[in-house]
Amino acid sequence: MMMMGAGRTTAPDYGARGEVLERLRTAFLGIATRRALIEYLLAVLAVLFILTMVAYTIDLARIFPSIRWQATYQETTLPSVLLPYLWQRGIDIVTRMLPVAVFFGPFLAEISRRMRLESVILATAGAGPGHRLAALLWLALILGGLLTGLEARWRPEAIQAQVKTGLGDYGERYRDRWLDGRWIVSGDIAMRADMKRGTEPEMRNLLVFSGIGATELTSVLGAERAVPTDTPDVWRLEGVSEWTPATGADLLTARSAETELLLTTAQLAHFGIAPYILSTAELRELARAPTATHYLPGIRTALWQRRLAVFLPGAVAFLAVAFAALGFDGRRMLYPRLIALAAGGYILTVSIKVFWALGQQGTVAPSTAVITAIAVPLSLGAVAYVRQL
Repeated sequence: MMMMGAGRTTAPDYGARGEVLERLRTAFLGIATRRALIEYLLAVLAVLFILTMVAYTIDLARIFPSIRWQATYQETTLPSVLLPYLWQRGIDIVTRMLPVAVFFGPFLAEISRRMRLESVILATAGAGPGHRLAALLWLALILGGLLTGLEARWRPEAIQAQVKTGLGDYGERYRDRWLDGRWIVSGDIAMRADMKRGTEPEMRNLLVFSGIGATELTSVLGAERAVPTDTPDVWRLEGVSEWTPATGADLLTARSAETELLLTTAQLAHFGIAPYILSTAELRELARAPTATHYLPGIRTALWQRRLAVFLPGAVAFLAVAFAALGFDGRRMLYPRLIALAAGGYILTVSIKVFWALGQQGTVAPSTAVITAIAVPLSLGAVAYVRQL
């Protein structure tokens, strides 16, 4: 007789795997996670709204007469000038204030959750800290994507539009104009010229000193005017004169000549403009320029900021929630400690710009400056979080 049990196969046991998947689903998509995420987001939006309104109030008190004058000069209605300005300025303000809002929003939301004993109730029900970490991860993805879009695209576009209108500080500082008597030094060459930045860059009263590191100059090249050519770092000089030790008092002159200078056309077009105002494509073009000017560290730092902007909100939000939890002893809220933690977190958040400044000035490598700005709040948040376990 054939044994019936010989042909049987044992079905694999998916119980353990299914339990793990269910726990992950609950942690990332459960009610507690969604509730925490919504609270964190609403708190960030509330703080960001308050900061934006305060910034608007300060800004409009100073700029409103210029807006009204421009509306009168263009013979148009006041809202047609005011509303675009508010939109452009608002994008800049939100980009600047978002890290601060990302700290204080989750910080206050976590305090509120603790005061409602929500964390205690969830812990009593057997829920671990996973739902809070999952909510922070979702928050990091949402706000990281927002900050990346603001830094890389929307803010530069908004500021450049504001520069074209001529309104506000940006319109005054970064408009197309002549810059008199500017110096550029690279290696043993120094260049001085009156420079016109903008869509039609050119230089006048140009002087190029070669051999400045030696005991005697090797040449001095002068030109009445320098205009771009099809080659980025080659310029056509007009009204040329040149001195060398061999010529002595007799200068070599020419009506025109072409030569390489210390600036490319793109570098002159954006000369003196803060890197965060420029588009990513413009920054990459400037970073590839053959001559490294003193603006290069700032350009590279701006590019690194845009590459890693997606990670910054998550690091700051994690720091905020970890700090807020340290302000409680069981169910008792420790007010002095919370105030100190809020002040410390604010200082750390603002200090992110200090790390960026070190990269912009060339004190440290741009990549190191930007990575450190993210690693510091993330590391301190991890230490504070571990202390609660």
